[in-house]
Amino acid sequence: MHLAAPASGGTFDYVGAGGLALIATAILIFGVIGKGSRKLNTLWAGITAFVAGSAYIAAGKIWASPQQVVEQGWTGLGVGGAAGPFGEVGIGAACGLLVVLMVFAPLNPTRSAVLSLTAAFTWPMAGVGSIWAVPGQFFAALSMMVGGG
Repeated sequence: MHLAAPASGGTFDYVGAGGLALIATAILIFGVIGKGSRKLNTLWAGITAFVAGSAYIAAGKIWASPQQVVEQGWTGLGVGGAAGPFGEVGIGAACGLLVVLMVFAPLNPTRSAVLSLTAAFTWPMAGVGSIWAVPGQFFAALSMMVGGG
């Protein structure tokens, strides 16, 4: 291994899904929660959080913990199963609710990030053939192009 070896032209080198999750999480912490030199607005906080959530799913391991919490939360509310406290609510209704909140709720960057992370974990639960899976599949493909795996 040569530390000073020339890099192949124009590549990002290997980033990996865990690396992308780490980078997106750092951007969220410093751009939304922390006192970073750059601030994310509501839109970019949401996009970054969705990318982070998609990378968490792809990376697995410790990154899968937030996804498990969201899935357990939906299950606790009776979503996707038998009648829960809100009656019979399918996963499609939960996905639609997230879109309604994204469009109509008063959001700031922190709320946008939390909502988008929740969407990143919820939308794929609707299934591969579902319209809700498309954004996650798009960002998964994008991460593969950047060097994820």
